[in-house]
Amino acid sequence: MSQLVLKKEDGRQRIVFAEVYAPNRPDSDGEFMDAETIRKMAYDFMRAMKLDQIDHQHSNELVDEARVVESFIARKGDSDFIEDAWVVGIHIPKDEDWAKVEKGEWNGFSIEAHVIKNVVDVEMEIPPILSGKTIKSDGHTHTFHVAYDDTGRFLGGKTDFVDGHSHVIKRGTLTEEASGHTHRFSYLENMKLQEK
Repeated sequence: MSQLVLKKEDGRQRIVFAEVYAPNRPDSDGEFMDAETIRKMAYDFMRAMKLDQIDHQHSNELVDEARVVESFIARKGDSDFIEDAWVVGIHIPKDEDWAKVEKGEWNGFSIEAHVIKNVVDVEMEIPPILSGKTIKSDGHTHTFHVAYDDTGRFLGGKTDFVDGHSHVIKRGTLTEEASGHTHRFSYLENMKLQEK
């Protein structure tokens, strides 16, 4: 359903953090949830103790030893995460799996859930260009710019030049490689749905 970029990384402890789902923002399927639904889903997940239910690309093949070690609802004023989003921290202890995080091969969370869908009319204004800062990689960040057509379809983008290079953006949460590295980025902070 949703693919949200890894926003914080603690390489020493091998923990990655990201929103699992952010309220009132379209996911990769053009669907969304409100804050109350997300909070219930987060609490139900913890009550069920599904902390080891981590797979890759919805394969249902669990990532060995990976575990959710933190779970919270982001508070107002959080400098890293969208307010009222469900955030988790996942510990990834195995060397070969952590290497996939560092290389950008594993670059976000995507929730798999059984949900009841309701049709709701919403308005969403997507500016033709969204900008923001990438996540730090190789000791630096970039300013990114991504474009959308008038139907909201992602067109790609690029970053500014830093340390003699820039990055092309062809996907929604990861730059293309340049100078031996990639950067993760999130554009969701700039989008919000409004019910009609």
